[in-house]
Amino acid sequence: MMTALRQTAARTGTEALALAKVVAALVVAGIAADVSATPLRKSLSEHDSRITAVVLAVILAVGVYQFLDWVTDPISKQLAAAGHDWPTRTDRKSQTPATTLQEGIVQVADGAASDAAARAASSATLQLDLSTNSVFADRDRWQGYENGEARLFIAPGVTLYFREHDEHDIGLPVREFTLLSAESEDDSVEITSLAQLHQHLRTRP
Repeated sequence: MMTALRQTAARTGTEALALAKVVAALVVAGIAADVSATPLRKSLSEHDSRITAVVLAVILAVGVYQFLDWVTDPISKQLAAAGHDWPTRTDRKSQTPATTLQEGIVQVADGAASDAAARAASSATLQLDLSTNSVFADRDRWQGYENGEARLFIAPGVTLYFREHDEHDIGLPVREFTLLSAESEDDSVEITSLAQLHQHLRTRP
């Protein structure tokens, strides 16, 4: 009973955190648009000033959201772990310290693969499935790799691929999900929601 309540509370916290980041980004965007509107009208036409203000607000909102996502990532992972009753680091049996460099490399590689799977599940909870009830939020379904990437096998020949990369000047991570097909790498599609994923799967032969 207590476990179920804890999981429900953690999932609610995950949803509330995601909503708070969106609201914060929208508030900042609104303030930016309002503040920049007056100076822009002095140098641009009414129409151009509005468009410029909106563009600036959108860019700022995206930046704020990515920054908040980066800052709250440790909290998000803790909530995701609690929401699915994943064992914490202290619950796991400690590994024997490495006695050689090769053993140390193996342990680090195992940790990187485990971290990649956890990041994929956590990111899926934030970007694809806010309900946290699907297989995509289950860390055990993700196969992590030591390079930080992870894959989830949906069906024979169909895989959801996860990776993190830096695209912003300020170095914030961009988390990306891609649907891959065994037939051709050219058929890969970036996935932003479960509804979109469902549509792509339904149109497959």
